[in-house]
Amino acid sequence: MSADWSQLLASAEYLGELYDGVPPSTDAYDLFYVHIDEREDSVTLGFDTRAFPVNLPFHLFFTGVTGLRVTGWGASEVKAIDLTAHDGGHFDVALGSEASGITFRAAAARLTRTRAYLAWGNS
Repeated sequence: MSADWSQLLASAEYLGELYDGVPPSTDAYDLFYVHIDEREDSVTLGFDTRAFPVNLPFHLFFTGVTGLRVTGWGASEVKAIDLTAHDGGHFDVALGSEASGITFRAAAARLTRTRAYLAWGNS
């Protein structure tokens, strides 16, 4: 995941308040949900992490999606996430690789849902 991804999550409008502005490293997140909605030109991505303070699955909702391209999806694509934030507020998102994955550009992104719970785990 890119440095832009960490900056996005550290901002107060996303996860900054839960982690005092310093979210876990990007490799601490697991992508568990992808929803593409052509009616709203949107993509929702759901993530999970076992990093303190809580095991916090969350969803990022991207709107104004253009250039959506799906070339494949599988377990290896889930681990390769790249998000680039541009001046003017739009984002380029790549899940997986150029050969197999999902890419799109979004006009905006927002945190839409969080779910916190305590779970037993090895992490």
